[in-house]
Amino acid sequence: MSEQNTLSDTRFLSSFILLAAISGLTVGLGKILTTLYAISLGATPFQVGVVSAMESIGMVLVTVPAGFIIARYGARGVYFLSSLGPLLVNLVMPLSGSWITLAAGRGLIGLCIPFRMVSMNSSFLERLKTLGQAKAGWYRGALTGGTAIIGPAAAALLSQRAGIAISFWIVAALFGLMALFSLSFLPVRDVRGAEEAPGFIAELQLIFANAGVAESCLVEFVSSATNALFGTFIILVAIGLPLLTEQDGIHVLLFQGAISVAMLFLGGSLVQRLATPHAYGISLSLAALALVALGLAGGFTGLAIGAMLLSGGSAIVHLVNVRMLASVPGGKSKIAGLYNLASMTGSSFGAIAGGFASKLVAVQSVFLLWIPLLFAAAVVIALLRRRSAVTTSVALGEA
Repeated sequence: MSEQNTLSDTRFLSSFILLAAISGLTVGLGKILTTLYAISLGATPFQVGVVSAMESIGMVLVTVPAGFIIARYGARGVYFLSSLGPLLVNLVMPLSGSWITLAAGRGLIGLCIPFRMVSMNSSFLERLKTLGQAKAGWYRGALTGGTAIIGPAAAALLSQRAGIAISFWIVAALFGLMALFSLSFLPVRDVRGAEEAPGFIAELQLIFANAGVAESCLVEFVSSATNALFGTFIILVAIGLPLLTEQDGIHVLLFQGAISVAMLFLGGSLVQRLATPHAYGISLSLAALALVALGLAGGFTGLAIGAMLLSGGSAIVHLVNVRMLASVPGGKSKIAGLYNLASMTGSSFGAIAGGFASKLVAVQSVFLLWIPLLFAAAVVIALLRRRSAVTTSVALGEA
Protein backbone atom coordinates (compact mmCIF):
# COMPACT_ATOMS: atom_id res chain seq x y z
CA MET A 1 0.00 0.00 0.00
CA SER A 2 2.77 2.44 0.95
CA GLU A 3 4.64 1.63 -2.27
CA GLN A 4 1.56 2.44 -4.29
CA ASN A 5 1.20 5.74 -2.45
CA THR A 6 4.88 6.51 -3.02
CA LEU A 7 4.53 5.72 -6.71
CA SER A 8 1.43 7.89 -6.91
CA ASP A 9 3.20 10.78 -5.18
CA THR A 10 6.25 10.40 -7.40
CA ARG A 11 4.13 10.41 -10.53
CA PHE A 12 2.13 13.42 -9.31
CA LEU A 13 5.26 15.38 -8.37
CA SER A 14 7.09 14.75 -11.65
CA SER A 15 4.00 15.68 -13.66
CA PHE A 16 3.33 18.72 -11.50
CA ILE A 17 6.90 20.06 -11.72
CA LEU A 18 6.89 19.64 -15.50
CA LEU A 19 3.56 21.50 -15.75
CA ALA A 20 4.80 24.27 -13.45
CA ALA A 21 8.01 24.76 -15.45
CA ILE A 22 6.12 24.95 -18.77
CA SER A 23 3.57 27.28 -17.17
CA GLY A 24 6.37 29.59 -16.04
CA LEU A 25 7.92 29.39 -19.48
CA THR A 26 4.70 30.53 -21.17
CA VAL A 27 4.25 33.41 -18.70
CA GLY A 28 7.81 34.70 -19.15
CA LEU A 29 7.81 34.14 -22.90
CA GLY A 30 4.37 35.70 -23.43
CA LYS A 31 5.16 38.87 -21.49
CA ILE A 32 8.42 39.50 -23.31
CA LEU A 33 6.92 38.78 -26.73
CA THR A 34 4.07 41.20 -26.02
CA THR A 35 6.53 43.90 -24.95
CA LEU A 36 8.65 43.40 -28.07
CA TYR A 37 5.57 43.47 -30.29
CA ALA A 38 4.27 46.64 -28.62
CA ILE A 39 7.61 48.34 -29.20
CA SER A 40 7.59 47.28 -32.87
CA LEU A 41 4.15 48.91 -33.19
CA GLY A 42 5.62 52.19 -31.97
CA ALA A 43 4.23 52.13 -28.43
CA THR A 44 5.67 54.67 -25.97
CA PRO A 45 7.17 53.59 -22.63
CA PHE A 46 3.93 54.62 -20.90
CA GLN A 47 1.86 52.56 -23.35
CA VAL A 48 4.15 49.55 -22.89
CA GLY A 49 3.65 49.92 -19.13
CA VAL A 50 -0.13 49.95 -19.56
CA VAL A 51 0.03 46.80 -21.71
CA SER A 52 2.06 45.04 -19.03
CA ALA A 53 -0.16 46.27 -16.19
CA MET A 54 -3.39 45.03 -17.78
CA GLU A 55 -2.53 41.40 -17.05
CA SER A 56 -1.86 42.16 -13.38
CA ILE A 57 -5.12 44.10 -13.10
CA GLY A 58 -7.08 41.19 -14.53
CA MET A 59 -5.37 38.76 -12.17
CA VAL A 60 -6.10 40.80 -9.05
CA LEU A 61 -9.79 41.08 -9.97
CA VAL A 62 -10.50 37.34 -10.11
CA THR A 63 -7.89 35.64 -7.90
CA VAL A 64 -10.06 35.32 -4.78
CA PRO A 65 -13.25 34.31 -6.67
CA ALA A 66 -11.11 31.74 -8.51
CA GLY A 67 -10.43 29.96 -5.21
CA PHE A 68 -14.14 29.67 -4.45
CA ILE A 69 -14.98 28.46 -7.98
CA ILE A 70 -12.25 25.81 -7.85
CA ALA A 71 -13.48 24.69 -4.42
CA ARG A 72 -16.89 24.07 -5.98
CA TYR A 73 -16.02 22.60 -9.37
CA GLY A 74 -12.54 21.12 -8.90
CA ALA A 75 -9.04 22.00 -10.08
CA ARG A 76 -8.92 19.71 -13.12
CA GLY A 77 -11.90 21.06 -15.05
CA VAL A 78 -11.25 24.70 -14.10
CA TYR A 79 -7.59 24.47 -15.11
CA PHE A 80 -8.50 22.92 -18.45
CA LEU A 81 -11.13 25.51 -19.34
CA SER A 82 -9.06 28.48 -18.13
CA SER A 83 -6.16 27.37 -20.36
CA LEU A 84 -8.32 27.74 -23.47
CA GLY A 85 -8.62 31.52 -23.02
CA PRO A 86 -4.87 32.27 -23.27
CA LEU A 87 -4.65 29.73 -26.11
CA LEU A 88 -7.18 31.67 -28.21
CA VAL A 89 -5.79 35.10 -27.28
CA ASN A 90 -2.23 34.13 -28.24
CA LEU A 91 -3.48 32.76 -31.54
CA VAL A 92 -4.93 36.15 -32.54
CA MET A 93 -2.34 38.35 -30.79
CA PRO A 94 -0.18 38.70 -33.95
CA LEU A 95 -3.21 40.26 -35.67
CA SER A 96 -3.19 43.19 -33.21
CA GLY A 97 -2.63 46.49 -34.94
CA SER A 98 -2.17 48.75 -31.92
CA TRP A 99 -1.03 48.76 -28.32
CA ILE A 100 -4.65 49.09 -27.19
CA THR A 101 -5.59 45.68 -28.63
CA LEU A 102 -2.44 44.20 -27.11
CA ALA A 103 -3.46 45.63 -23.73
CA ALA A 104 -6.94 44.14 -24.13
CA GLY A 105 -5.40 40.76 -24.96
CA ARG A 106 -3.13 40.82 -21.90
CA GLY A 107 -6.14 41.82 -19.78
CA LEU A 108 -8.11 38.80 -21.02
CA ILE A 109 -5.16 36.54 -20.27
CA GLY A 110 -4.96 38.09 -16.79
CA LEU A 111 -8.57 37.07 -16.16
CA CYS A 112 -7.70 33.44 -16.98
CA ILE A 113 -4.29 32.98 -15.32
CA PRO A 114 -5.49 33.04 -11.66
CA PHE A 115 -7.76 30.04 -12.27
CA ARG A 116 -4.69 28.13 -13.49
CA MET A 117 -2.44 29.38 -10.67
CA VAL A 118 -4.89 28.69 -7.86
CA SER A 119 -5.72 25.26 -9.31
CA MET A 120 -2.04 24.33 -9.19
CA ASN A 121 -1.32 25.99 -5.86
CA SER A 122 -4.25 24.36 -4.07
CA SER A 123 -3.46 20.94 -5.61
CA PHE A 124 0.13 21.19 -4.40
CA LEU A 125 -0.88 22.28 -0.89
CA GLU A 126 -3.31 19.37 -0.65
CA ARG A 127 -0.61 16.89 -1.65
CA LEU A 128 2.21 18.33 0.46
CA LYS A 129 1.35 16.22 3.52
CA THR A 130 2.36 13.06 1.69
CA LEU A 131 5.07 14.66 -0.45
CA GLY A 132 6.89 15.98 2.62
CA GLN A 133 7.79 19.50 3.81
CA ALA A 134 11.25 19.25 2.24
CA LYS A 135 9.55 19.70 -1.15
CA ALA A 136 7.53 22.77 -0.10
CA GLY A 137 9.42 25.05 -2.48
CA TRP A 138 9.43 22.81 -5.54
CA TYR A 139 6.31 24.31 -7.11
CA ARG A 140 7.53 27.90 -6.95
CA GLY A 141 11.05 26.77 -7.83
CA ALA A 142 9.85 25.18 -11.08
CA LEU A 143 7.57 28.13 -11.82
CA THR A 144 10.38 30.64 -11.18
CA GLY A 145 12.79 28.63 -13.31
CA GLY A 146 10.35 28.80 -16.20
CA THR A 147 9.44 32.47 -15.70
CA ALA A 148 12.84 33.98 -14.89
CA ILE A 149 15.28 31.74 -16.78
CA ILE A 150 13.77 29.54 -19.50
CA GLY A 151 11.13 32.08 -20.59
CA PRO A 152 13.50 35.01 -21.27
CA ALA A 153 16.00 32.69 -22.99
CA ALA A 154 13.25 31.25 -25.20
CA ALA A 155 11.97 34.76 -25.99
CA ALA A 156 15.41 35.89 -27.14
CA LEU A 157 15.83 32.79 -29.32
CA LEU A 158 12.34 32.68 -30.84
CA SER A 159 11.98 36.40 -31.52
CA GLN A 160 15.19 36.35 -33.55
CA ARG A 161 14.75 33.07 -35.42
CA ALA A 162 11.01 32.41 -35.64
CA GLY A 163 9.48 35.88 -35.60
CA ILE A 164 6.79 37.34 -33.37
CA ALA A 165 3.77 35.67 -35.02
CA ILE A 166 5.14 32.12 -34.90
CA SER A 167 6.39 32.72 -31.35
CA PHE A 168 2.87 33.67 -30.21
CA TRP A 169 1.48 30.56 -31.89
CA ILE A 170 4.05 28.42 -30.06
CA VAL A 171 2.83 29.95 -26.78
CA ALA A 172 -0.76 29.13 -27.80
CA ALA A 173 0.23 25.53 -28.55
CA LEU A 174 1.91 25.24 -25.14
CA PHE A 175 -1.30 26.34 -23.42
CA GLY A 176 -3.17 23.64 -25.35
CA LEU A 177 -0.65 20.99 -24.36
CA MET A 178 -0.78 22.04 -20.71
CA ALA A 179 -4.59 21.87 -20.74
CA LEU A 180 -4.53 18.30 -22.03
CA PHE A 181 -1.65 17.22 -19.79
CA SER A 182 -3.38 18.54 -16.65
CA LEU A 183 -6.26 16.10 -17.18
CA SER A 184 -3.93 13.22 -16.35
CA PHE A 185 -3.11 14.14 -12.75
CA LEU A 186 -4.78 17.26 -11.28
CA PRO A 187 -7.50 16.41 -8.71
CA VAL A 188 -11.06 16.29 -10.00
CA ARG A 189 -12.69 17.95 -7.01
CA ASP A 190 -11.68 19.60 -3.72
CA VAL A 191 -14.29 17.85 -1.59
CA ARG A 192 -13.36 19.59 1.64
CA GLY A 193 -13.45 22.99 -0.05
CA ALA A 194 -16.90 22.40 -1.51
CA GLU A 195 -18.68 22.23 1.81
CA GLU A 196 -21.65 24.53 2.44
CA ALA A 197 -20.36 28.04 3.22
CA PRO A 198 -21.98 30.91 5.14
CA GLY A 199 -21.49 33.36 2.25
CA PHE A 200 -18.55 34.90 0.41
CA ILE A 201 -17.68 37.73 2.84
CA ALA A 202 -18.47 35.70 5.94
CA GLU A 203 -16.26 32.87 4.76
CA LEU A 204 -13.38 35.24 4.00
CA GLN A 205 -13.64 36.47 7.59
CA LEU A 206 -13.56 32.90 8.86
CA ILE A 207 -10.49 32.11 6.79
CA PHE A 208 -8.62 35.20 7.97
CA ALA A 209 -9.59 34.37 11.55
CA ASN A 210 -7.02 31.58 11.25
CA ALA A 211 -3.80 33.16 12.53
CA GLY A 212 -1.61 31.05 10.25
CA VAL A 213 -3.43 32.13 7.10
CA ALA A 214 -3.49 35.81 8.06
CA GLU A 215 0.19 35.84 9.01
CA SER A 216 1.28 33.97 5.89
CA CYS A 217 -0.60 36.41 3.65
CA LEU A 218 0.86 39.47 5.42
CA VAL A 219 4.41 38.14 5.25
CA GLU A 220 3.97 37.17 1.60
CA PHE A 221 2.70 40.69 0.84
CA VAL A 222 5.84 42.25 2.35
CA SER A 223 8.18 39.73 0.71
CA SER A 224 6.59 40.20 -2.72
CA ALA A 225 6.75 43.98 -2.37
CA THR A 226 10.47 43.82 -1.58
CA ASN A 227 11.16 41.48 -4.49
CA ALA A 228 9.16 43.73 -6.83
CA LEU A 229 11.24 46.69 -5.69
CA PHE A 230 14.36 44.77 -6.68
CA GLY A 231 12.97 43.63 -10.03
CA THR A 232 11.67 47.08 -10.94
CA PHE A 233 14.79 49.12 -10.24
CA ILE A 234 17.83 46.83 -10.51
CA ILE A 235 18.40 47.55 -14.21
CA LEU A 236 18.14 51.31 -13.63
CA VAL A 237 20.59 51.02 -10.74
CA ALA A 238 23.04 49.05 -12.90
CA ILE A 239 22.87 51.66 -15.65
CA GLY A 240 23.68 54.39 -13.12
CA LEU A 241 26.83 52.67 -11.82
CA PRO A 242 30.26 53.20 -13.45
CA LEU A 243 31.21 50.66 -16.13
CA LEU A 244 27.87 48.82 -15.88
CA THR A 245 25.14 48.60 -18.52
CA GLU A 246 21.55 47.40 -18.73
CA GLN A 247 22.90 43.99 -19.72
CA ASP A 248 24.64 43.78 -16.36
CA GLY A 249 21.31 44.53 -14.70
CA ILE A 250 19.68 41.73 -16.69
CA HIS A 251 22.49 39.38 -15.65
CA VAL A 252 21.85 40.27 -12.00
CA LEU A 253 18.16 39.44 -12.52
CA LEU A 254 19.05 36.09 -14.08
CA PHE A 255 21.49 35.38 -11.24
CA GLN A 256 18.79 36.18 -8.69
CA GLY A 257 16.36 33.87 -10.49
CA ALA A 258 18.88 31.02 -10.56
CA ILE A 259 19.69 31.39 -6.85
CA SER A 260 15.98 31.52 -5.99
CA VAL A 261 15.32 28.30 -7.89
CA ALA A 262 18.23 26.55 -6.16
CA MET A 263 17.12 27.71 -2.72
CA LEU A 264 13.50 26.67 -3.28
CA PHE A 265 14.49 23.20 -4.41
CA LEU A 266 17.25 22.58 -1.87
CA GLY A 267 16.27 24.63 1.19
CA GLY A 268 13.15 22.75 2.26
CA SER A 269 14.96 20.20 4.46
CA LEU A 270 16.79 22.94 6.36
CA VAL A 271 13.86 25.32 6.80
CA GLN A 272 11.49 22.61 8.07
CA ARG A 273 13.71 22.29 11.15
CA LEU A 274 13.30 25.97 12.04
CA ALA A 275 10.49 27.32 14.19
CA THR A 276 8.39 29.86 12.32
CA PRO A 277 9.53 32.96 14.30
CA HIS A 278 13.19 31.99 13.88
CA ALA A 279 12.75 31.40 10.15
CA TYR A 280 11.01 34.75 9.71
CA GLY A 281 13.78 36.43 11.71
CA ILE A 282 16.50 34.94 9.49
CA SER A 283 14.56 35.98 6.41
CA LEU A 284 14.20 39.55 7.70
CA SER A 285 17.93 39.74 8.43
CA LEU A 286 18.84 38.47 4.96
CA ALA A 287 16.43 40.91 3.30
CA ALA A 288 17.82 43.86 5.30
CA LEU A 289 21.42 42.91 4.46
CA ALA A 290 20.40 42.53 0.82
CA LEU A 291 18.92 46.04 0.74
CA VAL A 292 22.08 47.46 2.34
CA ALA A 293 24.26 45.68 -0.25
CA LEU A 294 22.06 46.87 -3.12
CA GLY A 295 21.84 50.42 -1.81
CA LEU A 296 25.60 50.78 -1.31
CA ALA A 297 26.88 48.64 -4.21
CA GLY A 298 29.52 50.25 -6.38
CA GLY A 299 29.66 47.52 -9.02
CA PHE A 300 28.40 44.17 -10.24
CA THR A 301 29.72 42.19 -7.25
CA GLY A 302 27.75 44.27 -4.75
CA LEU A 303 24.57 43.92 -6.77
CA ALA A 304 25.09 40.16 -7.10
CA ILE A 305 25.62 39.77 -3.34
CA GLY A 306 22.43 41.73 -2.68
CA ALA A 307 20.53 39.57 -5.18
CA MET A 308 21.80 36.38 -3.52
CA LEU A 309 20.82 37.51 -0.01
CA LEU A 310 17.39 38.62 -1.19
CA SER A 311 16.84 35.26 -2.90
CA GLY A 312 17.66 33.44 0.32
CA GLY A 313 15.31 35.59 2.38
CA SER A 314 12.35 35.29 0.01
CA ALA A 315 12.87 31.52 -0.37
CA ILE A 316 12.73 31.03 3.40
CA VAL A 317 9.53 33.08 3.59
CA HIS A 318 7.87 31.00 0.91
CA LEU A 319 8.93 27.68 2.42
CA VAL A 320 7.59 28.64 5.86
CA ASN A 321 4.35 30.04 4.45
CA VAL A 322 3.65 26.92 2.39
CA ARG A 323 4.28 24.79 5.48
CA MET A 324 1.77 26.83 7.48
CA LEU A 325 -0.89 26.86 4.79
CA ALA A 326 -0.57 23.13 4.13
CA SER A 327 -1.28 22.46 7.83
CA VAL A 328 -4.56 24.44 7.83
CA PRO A 329 -7.52 22.02 8.01
CA GLY A 330 -10.00 21.84 5.15
CA GLY A 331 -9.79 22.55 1.42
CA LYS A 332 -6.97 24.66 0.11
CA SER A 333 -8.52 26.34 -2.94
CA LYS A 334 -9.86 29.42 -1.14
CA ILE A 335 -6.71 29.78 0.95
CA ALA A 336 -4.56 29.54 -2.18
CA GLY A 337 -6.62 32.29 -3.81
CA LEU A 338 -6.05 34.64 -0.87
CA TYR A 339 -2.33 33.81 -0.73
CA ASN A 340 -1.92 34.50 -4.45
CA LEU A 341 -3.78 37.79 -4.03
CA ALA A 342 -1.37 38.81 -1.25
CA SER A 343 1.55 38.05 -3.55
CA MET A 344 0.10 40.03 -6.49
CA THR A 345 -0.93 43.08 -4.48
CA GLY A 346 2.43 43.06 -2.71
CA SER A 347 4.25 43.08 -6.05
CA SER A 348 2.11 45.98 -7.28
CA PHE A 349 2.65 47.92 -4.05
CA GLY A 350 6.42 47.44 -4.14
CA ALA A 351 6.73 48.74 -7.70
CA ILE A 352 4.40 51.71 -7.13
CA ALA A 353 5.83 52.69 -3.71
CA GLY A 354 9.35 52.42 -5.11
CA GLY A 355 8.35 54.67 -7.99
CA PHE A 356 7.12 57.36 -5.59
CA ALA A 357 10.24 56.96 -3.43
CA SER A 358 12.46 57.47 -6.49
CA LYS A 359 11.03 60.99 -6.79
CA LEU A 360 12.43 61.79 -3.33
CA VAL A 361 15.84 60.10 -3.45
CA ALA A 362 18.26 58.68 -6.00
CA VAL A 363 17.16 55.37 -7.52
CA GLN A 364 19.77 53.29 -5.71
CA SER A 365 18.90 54.94 -2.39
CA VAL A 366 15.36 53.57 -2.72
CA PHE A 367 16.73 50.25 -1.46
CA LEU A 368 18.07 51.92 1.69
CA LEU A 369 14.81 53.85 2.19
CA TRP A 370 12.95 50.53 2.09
CA ILE A 371 14.77 49.12 5.15
CA PRO A 372 12.81 51.04 7.84
CA LEU A 373 9.56 50.15 6.04
CA LEU A 374 10.59 46.49 6.12
CA PHE A 375 11.28 46.57 9.86
CA ALA A 376 8.08 48.51 10.54
CA ALA A 377 6.11 45.81 8.73
CA ALA A 378 7.95 43.13 10.72
CA VAL A 379 7.02 44.85 13.99
CA VAL A 380 3.35 45.00 12.98
CA ILE A 381 3.36 41.30 12.06
CA ALA A 382 5.10 40.40 15.35
CA LEU A 383 2.52 42.38 17.35
CA LEU A 384 -0.33 40.66 15.52
CA ARG A 385 1.28 37.28 16.21
CA ARG A 386 1.58 38.11 19.92
CA ARG A 387 -2.01 39.36 20.05
CA SER A 388 -3.21 36.17 18.36
CA ALA A 389 -1.25 34.05 20.85
CA VAL A 390 -2.75 35.93 23.82
CA THR A 391 -6.27 35.59 22.40
CA THR A 392 -5.78 31.87 21.88
CA SER A 393 -4.40 31.47 25.42
CA VAL A 394 -7.37 33.31 26.93
CA ALA A 395 -9.82 31.21 24.91
CA LEU A 396 -8.16 28.00 26.07
CA GLY A 397 -8.23 29.23 29.66
CA GLU A 398 -11.93 29.99 29.48
CA ALA A 399 -12.58 26.57 27.97
